[in-house]
Amino acid sequence: MNTGGRHSRNQQNTAPRRMDRMSRAGALLLIAALLVYSAGDLWQNIAWPPFFSFDETLEIDYVYQLTQGHLPTFFGGAEFNPLNLTYPYDVQWRYQHPPLFYALEVPVFLLFDTLHHPIRGIWAMRILVWVMGVLLIVASRWTAKWVIGHENMVVCLVPVIVAANRCLPSVVFNYTLASLWVTLLIGMSAKLVRTMSLPERQSQPGTLRTIVAWWLIVILAPLTRLSTVPIMGLCLLIVFLAACWMGHAGRTGLSGRTGNISVRIRNILVLCLLPGLAAVLSSAWFYLRLHALSGNFTGSQPEWSRTHLQRDTHKSFIASLLDPHFYKSTMSQYQNSAVTNTGYGWAFVLLLTIIPMLIGFIVLIVWVIRQWREQRPTDDTGRPATLIALMLILAFGGTVFQQLLFYMQGGSDNAVYFSLISIVFAIVIAVGFTEPAFLLPHWMMNSVIVIWLALKLAALLLEAKLKWPFAVGGAMEHAGTVMQAGAWSALAVSVIGVLLAVITVCLCSWPSTGRSESE
Repeated sequence: MNTGGRHSRNQQNTAPRRMDRMSRAGALLLIAALLVYSAGDLWQNIAWPPFFSFDETLEIDYVYQLTQGHLPTFFGGAEFNPLNLTYPYDVQWRYQHPPLFYALEVPVFLLFDTLHHPIRGIWAMRILVWVMGVLLIVASRWTAKWVIGHENMVVCLVPVIVAANRCLPSVVFNYTLASLWVTLLIGMSAKLVRTMSLPERQSQPGTLRTIVAWWLIVILAPLTRLSTVPIMGLCLLIVFLAACWMGHAGRTGLSGRTGNISVRIRNILVLCLLPGLAAVLSSAWFYLRLHALSGNFTGSQPEWSRTHLQRDTHKSFIASLLDPHFYKSTMSQYQNSAVTNTGYGWAFVLLLTIIPMLIGFIVLIVWVIRQWREQRPTDDTGRPATLIALMLILAFGGTVFQQLLFYMQGGSDNAVYFSLISIVFAIVIAVGFTEPAFLLPHWMMNSVIVIWLALKLAALLLEAKLKWPFAVGGAMEHAGTVMQAGAWSALAVSVIGVLLAVITVCLCSWPSTGRSESE
C-alpha cells in the first residue's frame, strides 16, 4: 500500500478544513468584537450626555468654527454655546489638534442643523465616531493578518482585544480616528515589508492601488493628531529598512529584478522619501501656525496649565519615569478610571494590561527567533518578522517616552492617550496568549483567554455599579425610561459579545503563530 501517498492526501484534505474552521471562528470573533465595541460605545454615550463634558463641548466648538471659515485659537475661547452654558475657562484648548477629524464632522454638523438642534446634532456626530470605531475593528483584523503573515488565532483575537479597550468607546473626540490611522499605518507597513520579502508577491507593492493607499495614509497622518507623527515616521523608517535589507541573496525588489540597486532606490523613493515629503508639505502649515500662536510646534500652554489647572510643570524625567501612578493610570486600557481608582485598581491594571503585555513582548521576541530558525531556503520569514516586531516594540516604547515628556510638562497621565496604539496592545497581548501553545496544551491557553475576557467584562459591570448614571447625583439622574433601557441594553449586549467570544475560543483548536499547515 502507498501509505505515504495516503498520508500526504490526508494532510492536504485536513489543512483546508482547518482553515475553514479558522475562517468561521474569525468571523464569529469579529462579530463578537463589533458587539462588545458597540455596546461599550452606547454605554459611554449614555453615561456622558451631550454637554456633560467640557472637552466634548470644545471638540464640537472646533467643528462649529470650521463651519464659520476659520480655525480656533487658544485664547479665542469657545464660540459654540447654543444652550448658554457657563464654561469654566475662556479658552479653546483643543485648538492644537489638526483639523482632519473636525473636517469630517462638518457635514454631519450642518446636515443635522446642530446650531439650532444641538442635542440631535451631537448625537449624529457621535454616530460618525461610532462608524470610525467599527472601521477600526475591521481594520485591526486586516493589520494583524499582515503583521503575523497568515490567518491564525492571533488574527482572530485582535479585533476582540481592540474592542475591549475602554478608551475607544467615545463621544465626539478625535482619538478614534487617530487610532484607526495608526492601525492603517502599521498594517500597510507590515504589508509592504512582507511583500518585499516574498518573490512570488513582488508585483503587489508596486501596484498603483497599493502605492496610492500608502501615500494617502501617510499624507493624512499628521492631520489626524500630533501623536500620529512619530508613528508615521517610525513606519516610514521600517519600510526604508525593508527596502534596503530585502533583496539580498537573490531576493527581488518591487519590479522583480534580482539584485538591481535601481530597484531598491525606486522603493526607497516611492515608498519612503516622496510620501514622507508629501506628508510634511500637507501639514507643515498647521504646525507652523501653532508655533506662531503658542511659541512651540505642539501648541501646548504649560504656564496656563500650571496657573489655572494647578499642574506641576517642572517634574524631572526620572521622577516621571519612576512614578507608579503614571503607569497605573496610563496602562488602564481595559477598565474605566472609576475602576482604576479603587483600592483594587492595580489588580485590574496588572492582570488586564501590564502582565499580558510583558509576556507578549517576551513571546514576540521568541517568535522572531523561531521565524529565523524555521525559515526555509526558498523563503525569507526572519527579516520581515524582525522588522515588524521592531516596529511594534518601538511604537510602544516611543509612545511611553512621548507621554512621559508630556507628563513632565504637567500633562495628564490619561490612558486615553495610549488608545492611539490600541492595535499594538492587541497584537502583543494576542501573541502572548497564543504563541506558547507550542509548549502548553491548547486548553490551557484557551483558559487564559477566557479568564482575561471575563475580567474585562467584570471591569465593565463594576464600572456600571460604581458610576451608574441614573443614580442620585449621576450624570443622567433625571433621564427617562428610554435612556435607562439603552444603558441596560448596552450592558446586556456586552455580555452577549463576551459570551460569543468565550464560546468560540473554547470550541476551537488553534495552530500557533508559526508556519500554518497550508503553507
